[in-house]
Amino acid sequence: MKEGEEEKTKTYSALIWTDKAIQKEDIAFLDDIKELKLDQKTPLRVLHRRPLAVRCRIIHTMKSEYLDEHHFRLHLKTQAGTYIKEFVHGDFGRTKPNIGSLLNRTADILELDVESVDVDWPPTLDN
Repeated sequence: MKEGEEEKTKTYSALIWTDKAIQKEDIAFLDDIKELKLDQKTPLRVLHRRPLAVRCRIIHTMKSEYLDEHHFRLHLKTQAGTYIKEFVHGDFGRTKPNIGSLLNRTADILELDVESVDVDWPPTLDN
């Protein structure tokens, strides 16, 4: 399963809170972003068990769903290994860009669901 990790994609649904009020128009541009390249330093929450490194990851697509003035749901398709929580709140500037920086406000994640792991399995056997 580890083989092909770079090509594997995952689909998530995240409930996001923002400190400043938002309108539907404030988040609509997220839907147009494709192949967003991130630089993610090892998150603080896993630094005790993972080496310090900067990992380049890709958010392939995003689809926003406005809920109310402080909440929206974001559906993401990402490269495997992307730290989604940190992509939302920025991890004190350790993930760039992040939802907070894209929206120019503080954002945090309230719920995160993995909807699918897209990988070819089982692998085909060569005769």
